[in-house]
Amino acid sequence: MERKKAEIANLVPNIDKIIAAISYIIKAASENNHVVTQYDIVKTMFLADRAHLNRYGRLISSDNYVAMYHGPVPTVAYDILKRNAHTMRMYNLDELPWDMEKGERGLFIYSNSDVSWVDDHLSLSDKKALNEAAITVKSLGFGQIRRLTHEDPAYVDAWEDDGDRKQYPMSLGLLFEVPNFDKARELQDISGL
Repeated sequence: MERKKAEIANLVPNIDKIIAAISYIIKAASENNHVVTQYDIVKTMFLADRAHLNRYGRLISSDNYVAMYHGPVPTVAYDILKRNAHTMRMYNLDELPWDMEKGERGLFIYSNSDVSWVDDHLSLSDKKALNEAAITVKSLGFGQIRRLTHEDPAYVDAWEDDGDRKQYPMSLGLLFEVPNFDKARELQDISGL
């Protein structure tokens, strides 16, 4: 028997803001002499989006989140980081403004991002939330970030240990500190769906 889950609001992802946020995270990590992996980036985006949503009433990226085994993941950002051919075609992306190479244990490492155009897409509050989240991710490390994100109510609601899928949609309404499904529907309408 399938359990009842919270309402899902689907947003139209803002591809420019997603790429700008990823570029900004990579540049900030480089400036702090940190190596940044795909895991670091998606967790930074999640924590930043959640914090920004609760402070300012909007996500940075308008990306949709799914619950995966290692925690919440922004779907379009994740596909772009993996250079998923379908996603790259869908958004007419031939190249991305950063370098990617395979590191230890098969993890991809990101570096040399071009941020010359980022100010056109990210606000000061966006950057502040991304900086704060990046510091949290790098200071806590994999295990503690995994534990922290697995305790998020939206993740708990979405994830199914015994399910047969690899990802489950997360409820935007549950990303608010006090669940707010009306505001989630409003954000869905604003995003263009």
